[in-house]
Amino acid sequence: VALGDIESVETLALFIALERVRKRGTDVELIELSDEDLANQAVVGGQADVGLGAPYGLIQGSGAPLRIFCQLQRLRFFPVVDKAAYPDWQSMDGETIAVHSRGSTSEALAHIIEQEEGIEFGKVSFVPGAEVRATALLRGNVKAAMLDIPNKNYVTSEKPGTFNVLETPETAASDEVLFANTEWLKQNEQSAQVLLEEILTTWRSLNEDPQFVQTERERLGLAKDLPAELEKELVPYYQQGAEEGLFTQDCGGEEAARDDFEFYGAAGQLKGDPADLKVEDFWSLEQLDAAVSKVESSG
Repeated sequence: VALGDIESVETLALFIALERVRKRGTDVELIELSDEDLANQAVVGGQADVGLGAPYGLIQGSGAPLRIFCQLQRLRFFPVVDKAAYPDWQSMDGETIAVHSRGSTSEALAHIIEQEEGIEFGKVSFVPGAEVRATALLRGNVKAAMLDIPNKNYVTSEKPGTFNVLETPETAASDEVLFANTEWLKQNEQSAQVLLEEILTTWRSLNEDPQFVQTERERLGLAKDLPAELEKELVPYYQQGAEEGLFTQDCGGEEAARDDFEFYGAAGQLKGDPADLKVEDFWSLEQLDAAVSKVESSG
């Protein structure tokens, strides 16, 4: 699995699911890469079987035989800005905002904000890792950055009154999806099925009780290097995410694909009328449907 991010609060639930996959006898090796573009290329180039990211533009633009087979979570980013410099979006016109990487969800959101607010950023700066962007904000190295829930909470609590959290458009679009080469999906149906079943089971457990993530982290010895300041944000992040419906309990499927067509089309990462795009050109739904049925039938 190629992960276009670093080990963090946000990725912990996936790490738990992968441990459960290993317990069922399916070998999983996780490759952590600094950004989503590298993860995409790792799957295209065959260095990884499964990728994590938002590869819509890649699938359409390259013609690569890739298909998405599970939505892991919906988008929830916060534009955190220096309050003294940027009281509102209009003051950000011509200014720099830091996002995760080229082709990432946070970059797409920045472009949609430009359209909705009638502004144009002077520069969209690529700074992989929300923790890295949070630290840069606190040190004054950047004045505006897209942050996830735990890092937004961390930054605003470290320096109360220093930062503004600007509004973003509401969307149900995917932040992270799993995708793979179509040939791999055909030849490894059982492995894909086990992976999906354990993700679905883990996601349902954390939606029911967000404390589950911390309990499993301790039991499995995961994320031992998580900084103390982010460790305290772990359970609150999953609580907020569960309340806001970030973690899908059915891998998203066709409904998620349609939401994504609208979002990534508006962001300029997909070409054409979203209504004309075909789900089967981007998603593989067979194993997803089978895994959902299996998990639901087993209670």
